[in-house]
Amino acid sequence: MRRVVLGLLFASAAACTPRTPPMATASDASRANVELAQLQEGRKLLLGKCAGCHKTPMPDEHSAAEWPKMIDEMADRSKLDLAQRSLIEKYLVAMSTK
Repeated sequence: MRRVVLGLLFASAAACTPRTPPMATASDASRANVELAQLQEGRKLLLGKCAGCHKTPMPDEHSAAEWPKMIDEMADRSKLDLAQRSLIEKYLVAMSTK
């Protein structure tokens, strides 16, 4: 019984823990042929611009090929300028494993 209660408490806490997009590494930047600073800034913008209206998108929610269209659909609503849009796209595309 105690084990069941502990399991339920752990599952409940995990469900309440906010998801955050993964941090980009030098390896991610090298693989994507993008500067690490650009990926880090893209993640920062993703958290600041996207999470204000809905849950933060996670890179694996869409494939790398799908992300540009998804970002286009949201760019005007979130008032992204072209540089911000580009950085968010670079981050999501580079970090997607689909």
